[in-house]
Amino acid sequence: MTGQVIEGTSDPAGTDTGGVRVRSALLRLDGTFDPPHLAVDGEIDLSTLDTFTSALSSVLENSSGDVWVDVEGLNFIDVGGLRALAGAACRLEPQDRRLVLRSVAPHLAKLMDLVGWSRISGLVIVARDETRPAGGSGPGRTYPASRSRPLRQCG
Repeated sequence: MTGQVIEGTSDPAGTDTGGVRVRSALLRLDGTFDPPHLAVDGEIDLSTLDTFTSALSSVLENSSGDVWVDVEGLNFIDVGGLRALAGAACRLEPQDRRLVLRSVAPHLAKLMDLVGWSRISGLVIVARDETRPAGGSGPGRTYPASRSRPLRQCG
C-alpha cells in the first residue's frame, strides 16, 4: 500500500497535537493521542492491514485511558482487521483500559457477537443506529449490553 503513517500531526494553528494520519486510495486514518481516538474511513484488508495496525498501535502506545475508534466511515473490513481490533482490546485490558468501537455497522456488530469477540472484556462495541441519518446523534446499541459476564478471550 502506498499510504503513509505520519506521527506528530498538527492542528490548523500549527500546534503539534501528536497523532497519526494516513492517506491512500483505500484507507484514510486520523488519530490523536490526547484524547486517544482513531477515525477510520475506507477499507481494511490485506493491502491496508499493516498500515492500519501500525496507526492503531501508535495511538495505543502513545495515549492513556480508553481508546475510541470511530468506524462510521469503514466500508469494508476483513477478518485480519477484525483480529487486529480484538488484539488491540486484549493489549489494553491488562492496563484497565478499553477499546471502544463507535458507530459499528449492525451487521459487523452481529458478526463480532457471533464469533464471541463482543465478550472480550476490554472491548466495547457501540453499534450504529441505522434508523438515524449518518453522522446523527444518539448512542446506538452497545454490546455487550445485557449479555452475560464478559469473557476474557485474550492470550
